[in-house]
Amino acid sequence: MEHQQAKTSAGNHSQSAASGSTSSPENKSSQMETIPSPNPTPSSTGDAGPYDPKQLRRILTNREAARRAHSRKKEYERKLEREAKEAEERVAMLASQVAFQRMHLTILSRENSQMWERLQVLENHQAHKEAETEALVKERETLLLLRSLQLQQQQGGSSSSNNPNNVDK
Repeated sequence: MEHQQAKTSAGNHSQSAASGSTSSPENKSSQMETIPSPNPTPSSTGDAGPYDPKQLRRILTNREAARRAHSRKKEYERKLEREAKEAEERVAMLASQVAFQRMHLTILSRENSQMWERLQVLENHQAHKEAETEALVKERETLLLLRSLQLQQQQGGSSSSNNPNNVDK
């Protein structure tokens, strides 16, 4: 009967280990105590209590798989921490670049505004000069016409005065 109870407790342990229901360290330590060793020792009554080798192999396989999974999890956590640190460093570097580019943008915007103002001044100046030139051209034409009329009056209506292009300059 003790032999069957030992078998049943070992069977229950392998089922709970396989289902992954051991999450607290207390449960793990209590399971470690109940898992039979590969070489069973005789009980106090002298019963040898043979264990199923497949069950023992499954227990050991599960332990090794859990150890590997834990190792992979730790490595993954370290990888994520490295990536987070690298991302934070990149953010810090990019933040300084953004600040520099914003300052540069402010300077360029100011220069752009000044250049637009200067362009407006030059366009206004050019428009004024064009208007001045146009007025001077009209004044010249008027003066030429007046001179031509004066010459005609001085010459008393000569035939060459009919041609305004024949004026002395």
